[in-house]
Amino acid sequence: MNRVLEETIEEELRNKYKYALIMPDQQTIDTYNKMATEYDEETAEFWHIFPHTFFDRFRELARERGTTVLDVGSGPGRDGLILKKAGLDVTCLDASAAMVALSAQRGLSSIVGDFNHLPFTDQSFAGVWSYTALLHVPKNEIATPLTEIHRVLADNGVFGLGMIEGDTEGYKESSGVQLPRWFSYYTRAELEALLTGHSFHVIYFEQFKPGSKNYLNFIAQKR
Repeated sequence: MNRVLEETIEEELRNKYKYALIMPDQQTIDTYNKMATEYDEETAEFWHIFPHTFFDRFRELARERGTTVLDVGSGPGRDGLILKKAGLDVTCLDASAAMVALSAQRGLSSIVGDFNHLPFTDQSFAGVWSYTALLHVPKNEIATPLTEIHRVLADNGVFGLGMIEGDTEGYKESSGVQLPRWFSYYTRAELEALLTGHSFHVIYFEQFKPGSKNYLNFIAQKR
C-alpha cells in the first residue's frame, strides 16, 4: 500500500472514530522516563512557592461535589500530594512509568495511563486536576483529552487546569531537563474558547508568574 493511500485511510478512520487513532507523544514520555528524578528536583521549589489560593478554591469546589479527584498528567505527584493533604481522594495518572513510580512512593494511588483513553467509567470523579500536563499535547489533538476529562467528570464536576501562556508549539529542552519535550503554549482567550467549546464553564481564573513564564490557572465546571 502506498503512503498516499495509507494517509487517506488513516484520515477517514480519524474522522469516523473521532480521534481514536491519536497516541501519546512517545518522545516526551521517553524524556520523562529518563529524567524523572531530575524533573522532580527541578519542580520542588515551584510547588513550594505556588499560590495556595488556586488549590484552596479547587478543593472547596471539588468537596461541594464529593472527594474523588483524578490528577491527569500527575508527574512525580507533588501537587497530587498537596491535594491529598487537603482531604481529597486523589488518583494519579501519568503516561510515564517512572513518574508513576515517584508518585506511588509519595503514598498516592498511581497508575500508568493515556490522556486520550482515560481508564475510568463515565462520571467517576467529582474533580479533575491537570497542571501543565496538557501542554504536552499538540494543539490539533487537544480535543481528545478534553473530551475524555469531560466524560469522567460527574455532573457539575470541576476541572482545575494549569497551562503556560504563549503562542508557539514544538519540541524544546529546559535547563533542568536537557532532553526534548513537546510544549504547546496558549493565550488566555484560546484556553477559554477551548473550555467553552468542550462544554465547560469557567468559574475561576488566576495567573502566576514566578519567573519568565506566566501560568494560566483555570477552574471550570462541567456543563
